[in-house]
Amino acid sequence: MINVLNAIERHYWKAVTLLVILILAGTGFWGVRRFAPAVFLGEPDLIAVPNTEHPQDSTTISAVSNKPVLLNINTAAAEELQTLPNIGERMAERIIDHRTQHGNFTSVDALQNVKGIGPKTIEKLRPFVDVR
Repeated sequence: MINVLNAIERHYWKAVTLLVILILAGTGFWGVRRFAPAVFLGEPDLIAVPNTEHPQDSTTISAVSNKPVLLNINTAAAEELQTLPNIGERMAERIIDHRTQHGNFTSVDALQNVKGIGPKTIEKLRPFVDVR
């Protein structure tokens, strides 16, 4: 009977040790995923970054400025459009199709004429795009 209790106690401590190791490994995994997402997602080739200094003024681009240039929705390719928030492959194709059929966009608000883009999406896109 004592041997059985010793065996159960040994297995109990092995299980506790395994759980502690799994918890520590999980928190380490979470920390890397949370604070270094590029490890899991890879380095992006192209990212749209909002220009908060001059959100709609592309005429005063300085060669010395480190501010990113806004994406021109009248000339952007599908791959470039897909870097924008809420724009996937199908939506990028819709934007290009609308641009081809109806001509260039006159303003960022004209994107609302594309099926599937509403006022909320426009507000999310506004810091990233322009219609030079």
